[in-house]
Amino acid sequence: MSPRTAAWRARGRLALEILAAIYLAGVWLDGTGTGIPERVLPRALSYFLQVAALFPTAAVASIDYRAEGFVCQEGQWRELDTRPYFPIDANDKENRFSRVMHFFRDNRKTMNALDAYLVERHDAGGNEDGIAADRSIGGVRLSSLRIPIPPPGSVIERPSRRPLASYPEEQRKIFYHTTRSKLSERCGTDVESTK
Repeated sequence: MSPRTAAWRARGRLALEILAAIYLAGVWLDGTGTGIPERVLPRALSYFLQVAALFPTAAVASIDYRAEGFVCQEGQWRELDTRPYFPIDANDKENRFSRVMHFFRDNRKTMNALDAYLVERHDAGGNEDGIAADRSIGGVRLSSLRIPIPPPGSVIERPSRRPLASYPEEQRKIFYHTTRSKLSERCGTDVESTK
């Protein structure tokens, strides 16, 4: 190897070492949350530094979605199994009901349409949804379950569908319920309380 080639290689190696040091410093700065790389670099370059903080707010709970139907004859909420009405991937968290709840739970129009769909399908009968077919429902109450994820190293149980009542109140969050006026209209009587 000629002395000239060796000199070019040495300069190239030094340049790569400097680039590597700058890159690692950028990854470290991004990981510490300083925000310096985002302010200094173009977004395309900043993207490649974001490997250190991929999951800065990792989930601490597994989320499951459930429905309850308001049984007109009893004036009470009963758990409504939505799996017969959403048969694709019915037994896992990728079913259509869970997807609608995840993406559209804050969309009132979608929740009203889902409410009407579940009431109509239950009242049409023919499905085992946890509420007797001869009992009509006037509306639904939709909630999410926040099931804590065990700490690292703990034994993890395989997910299974347990009754809603088996979860403590602090793990349940109701985000939609049929209005009292709509319940009264569908049930044909004045509904006093929906609690």
